[in-house]
Amino acid sequence: MNAAFAFLLQATPDVRSVSWWLPHGSLRDAVWVTVLLLNLAVLLWILYKLLFAGEKWSIPQELRKRGEGIQTRMRDAEQAQQSAQARLAEIEARVANLPQELAALEREGQAEATREHERMVGESQREAERIIRLGRQEIEAAAKLAQKELHSLAAKLAIELAHQRIQDRLTPEQDEAVVRAGVGQLSQSGLGRPN
Repeated sequence: MNAAFAFLLQATPDVRSVSWWLPHGSLRDAVWVTVLLLNLAVLLWILYKLLFAGEKWSIPQELRKRGEGIQTRMRDAEQAQQSAQARLAEIEARVANLPQELAALEREGQAEATREHERMVGESQREAERIIRLGRQEIEAAAKLAQKELHSLAAKLAIELAHQRIQDRLTPEQDEAVVRAGVGQLSQSGLGRPN
């Protein structure tokens, strides 16, 4: 312990001019060491209060906060790494299945195209059948109308031909006899009488 005091005394400046009031000898050295130790204790206490026991700021609080922040960032980084690995595995699985998916999409597209082609062919056939049916109906209607007109024309021509033949063969006396016979029949049947 004396060696420590000796070291401290050697490390301290010469304060004889300041410590003139202290007694000389070993008591003076002991007082000086005591004052020095008291100063050191006060300085350590102030540093302790400032650095370790402060309410707003202290080294342990800051170290704890920093450690918690580092742990939080490490957990976040680990979660991000896990989600990235899961996403990577999902992408790798999709890439590995890409040929099968493309083949499935191609088959589905071909099937859809086939269904659409069949639907369009069916619609076209139905439309063609409808047009043919309408054409047949129009042709039948035109044929009936033509037959009707032909019958009407034939009847008209037959009447005209009969009228001409009758006029050619009928003499005025025969004409008068036919008219009298027709009037006579009308009078007998009662159609020629006035009401």
